[in-house]
Amino acid sequence: MYKSSFRILGKRLLKNIPRNDKSHAVRSIEDSLFQSPSWKSAKTIAITIPREFEIPNETIIEQAWRESKRIVIPKCYPKDDHAMSFYTYSNKNELENVYLDLYEPKEIKSNFVEKEYIDLIIVPGLLYDSNGFRIGYGGGYYDRYLSGFNGSTISIAMEEQILPSIPHDHFDIPVHSIITNQRIIHTLSVE
Repeated sequence: MYKSSFRILGKRLLKNIPRNDKSHAVRSIEDSLFQSPSWKSAKTIAITIPREFEIPNETIIEQAWRESKRIVIPKCYPKDDHAMSFYTYSNKNELENVYLDLYEPKEIKSNFVEKEYIDLIIVPGLLYDSNGFRIGYGGGYYDRYLSGFNGSTISIAMEEQILPSIPHDHFDIPVHSIITNQRIIHTLSVE
């Protein structure tokens, strides 16, 4: 089974987890995230706006704002070698639906944030293994961006999204930690 099959499996899995189960699990994930040293020390946090079937993160964004943390969200450039940039996010009016129910920031130059000013990236994915490798959506945006990134990386996931192993290539960059509704998996470094 190669990555495309894993993507299909991951999407199907997330779409079939009942909303109530997901909501209950998210509270546990949020509690663990908010207590993590990476969260506590971060001044700028990068996060995506989730699609309907993904783990909701509105509470995470709102908690960051309550703690006076800056939230930045990605804008992808498929025609520019799958590059990605992050822009400050402060309200839904700054978003546009670009394709496939994916919301990105409207490109406003003054809101652009350089990589070295991001402390924590909450990296999205469909499936993960305990080594921190993940199956994303196939564009390679995050692996390109994480190359040379010196901050912390955390993924949030339902326990069902964790597999014993998943295929990965030499250019895939694992996340430091995965927080599920049942545990915290430290992969590259212990928080």
